Amino acid sequence: MAKYSHETRMAVVMAIASGGNIKGSARQYDVGRNLARKWYRAYVAGGVEQVLNTKRHYSRDFKLQAIEYRWQNKLSYPQAVAALGISSEGLLYAWEKIYLEQGIEGLQDTRKGRPPKVPESKKPKKDKKPLTREQELETEIARLRMENDYLKKLNALFAKREKSEKKKK
Repeated sequence: MAKYSHETRMAVVMAIASGGNIKGSARQYDVGRNLARKWYRAYVAGGVEQVLNTKRHYSRDFKLQAIEYRWQNKLSYPQAVAALGISSEGLLYAWEKIYLEQGIEGLQDTRKGRPPKVPESKKPKKDKKPLTREQELETEIARLRMENDYLKKLNALFAKREKSEKKKK
């Protein structure tokens, strides 16, 4: 979805409000007709603030009121969105669908994205008991064995590669 600056949005809305038609104003500013119509409806319903305010978080109660308002007044999605100041028709449609499928609990605020990292103070701490000399030697032996196995596999890989290069020549 293309992002438009506040100046572009207001220029389109003012062009329509001053008597221009939606199609011509949209073409003049290289914006889709439906988007221009949406911005103009938002301007008529709520003024400049509603046209420019695009990112908001909505509470569960507001979502429920929006759904009921649309049903009670028998409004279309674009009309209800313009009247209530919701940023998208698809948003209202999604709320309604969730409400019909899951009830009011489905409208609960949910955060998207990656969960925040757990602060250092709340992470479970490992027991850092000092190792005995015997345990230290055992871990060193295990590390050296892994290193030795790795080097053997690496040498085998190089030998195999050299053998295949000799066959190609």
